[in-house]
Amino acid sequence: MAQGLLGVSAMSLVRVVGLMSLLVAAAASFGSPAEAFKSGGWEGGANSDESGKFRDCTMTADYQNGITLAFIISRDFGWGIVLVNDKWKLDVGSAQPVTLAVDSREPIPSTAKVVDVHGILVPLENEGPVVNAMRDGRRLAVVTPSGKVNFRLTGTRTAIAALAGCVSDNLEGEKAAGGTSAFAALEAKPPTENQDNPNKLFTASEAVVFASNLLASAGITNYQLIDPAKNPMPNFDVVWTYANGIVGAIAGYKDMGAVDLDEAATVVMADDSKNCKGDFASGKKRSEPVSVRRLFTACRTDGKSIEIHYTLVKTESGHLIQIAHLKLGDASGDIANADSAFLRTAVLQNFK
Repeated sequence: MAQGLLGVSAMSLVRVVGLMSLLVAAAASFGSPAEAFKSGGWEGGANSDESGKFRDCTMTADYQNGITLAFIISRDFGWGIVLVNDKWKLDVGSAQPVTLAVDSREPIPSTAKVVDVHGILVPLENEGPVVNAMRDGRRLAVVTPSGKVNFRLTGTRTAIAALAGCVSDNLEGEKAAGGTSAFAALEAKPPTENQDNPNKLFTASEAVVFASNLLASAGITNYQLIDPAKNPMPNFDVVWTYANGIVGAIAGYKDMGAVDLDEAATVVMADDSKNCKGDFASGKKRSEPVSVRRLFTACRTDGKSIEIHYTLVKTESGHLIQIAHLKLGDASGDIANADSAFLRTAVLQNFK
């Protein structure tokens, strides 16, 4: 069941940074035209393995330096970049340290895998600083022991969102073809995943992708994802901060079709009430879509106050998405309507 923010559970987020078993040929070959997409200067599509099973989605852009740059997201939402140059003669199977420098941001160290005589794969972490750098950066420099290559990042925010959507759509298609319903972007979890909380919808990797896509579809750009390893609210899957200091968070719970949204809202308020040691206030807010409930809680203790506004969304597949916005300390802004961008019809369509 959904939990409030005032009572933080002991469950820690699982950091999933899957290494992709990919061939560099994926950077140049896509699936059927129906699966292909274009976004800005990027062209992408889905790829399958030898058995015909969906493997990953890739998008590429060619540069005047003769190098093709590709972003790739695997079916388990591991991701990375691929560099291809027909002039390279590389030692397949070897590895070399690389540094990714985006604008004036802190450099990102990684290890490149030589997966083809003409190309390398650089795995990326699914953490806020890395995700934000690739989406919002303007220039990327890849520094290797043999030199540096530069790329202009144009339109990567919408392109990466489209790439993640490609993965989600193909996974959803697999589930539908098998006769079962599934939540977009949700892949079957290994038996060991989420044992402490088996009704959690997302792995850590999936949650970052889902939250990033949701924020992008809502037109929200001025935010910073918090490193999952430093998540201050481990009962939520992803946490971010806005420039005004308000904290946003999201959590997903699977198989909640039988749960009444009004009852879920009452549980959230009751949980926060139990964990408030001072003056407590709560209430339900106006909610127009039948699949949405909005509420707030507030606690004041020893001169310190915390105000939280929740948005509960029931998905078409019977899952529950909980969005929270938290205001404390020096945070400013209209927290009561901090969820307004997520309530637009076009954004709610992301909740499948």
